Formats: sequence, structure tokens, C-alpha cells
Amino acid sequence: MLGTKIREIRLEKGLKLNELAEKTQLTSSYISQIERNITEPSLSSLKKIAISLGVPIYTFLSTEKKQNVYIQSTMRKKLELPNSSMVYEFISPMASDKEVDIKMETIYFQLEPESWSNDEFMLHAADECIFVIEGKIELFLGDEKYILNSGDSIYIKENMPHKFYNPTSEKVTGISNICPPIY
Repeated sequence: MLGTKIREIRLEKGLKLNELAEKTQLTSSYISQIERNITEPSLSSLKKIAISLGVPIYTFLSTEKKQNVYIQSTMRKKLELPNSSMVYEFISPMASDKEVDIKMETIYFQLEPESWSNDEFMLHAADECIFVIEGKIELFLGDEKYILNSGDSIYIKENMPHKFYNPTSEKVTGISNICPPIY
């Protein structure tokens, strides 16, 4: 949507709402309403916003899906699942993002000390590769158990039940690639 695109570009440029308002000579509340898709801007307002953001006006009107997506670390979408001690941060777009056609999801995760990724085994129709950045996990894959330390990785085929445990007193961090995307 138009307002969503304006907000994304404003944030990519590192501009606060009031800074864009000052540059465009429009009110912050008006720009906020545009960004939340409450109101449609006039053509002259849209032109002022485009000039202030340094992009062509058609950038806001294009309906084609994005080819490249830049995600600042502070703007990552987070996911906390019930009955889980893990926090997921999406470092790629989520499959639910309709503006981007993605074929995989990349997730940065953190697992609290002495805790499980989840109570039950996870099972999904996607291949997954897990890489441990820092810490140690015990990965249970079906009937097998693997110990993954910093720098280790494991590739899990689709529909393979798995869960993992952090046996240490330190937080574990890692990256998971999932293909095709499931979130």
C-alpha cells in the first residue's frame, strides 16, 4: 500500500516523522495518517514527500514486488512462540510479507540458558539449516542426538521431528535458514 511504502522508505533513510514533515511543509499528523493508510495524499503532497525522500514519485505507485529488501537490525520482525524459550528475529522478509516474493527465510535466534526450544518436537514441510553462532545446543533429531558448538551446523530435511536444548548457563545464538518459507 502507498502509505506503507512511504513509511518503509522514510525509515530506510533514517528520518523521523517530524523531520519529514519539516522537509515537506506538511504536518506530522497528516503524514502519519498517510503512512497508516488512513488517508490518501494529494498528488502535490505525494510529490513533496518523494522529493524530500529523494525517490521518484512512481516508487510509491509501483505494484511490482520488491527485488531487494534492506532490513536494519533495529527493524527486524520478532516472533516468540508459546511454550518456547526462543526468540526469533527475521533477518530476511517473512513469507507473510506480500510485497516480496521470497523462497527462503533466514532467522536469527536466541535460546535462553538451560531451556528447550519448545516442549514438543517441531515438524514442518521445509528443509532447515541451523548454524550455531555462539554457545552449545543439544539437538534432538528423531531418535538421534547431536551436540552443536559454536561454528557447527546441521541440515534437517523436511518433516523431520526436531527440538533442541541449551544445557549451559549462557544464552545461545544462531541462524536458521528455512526453505520454503513457513512463517
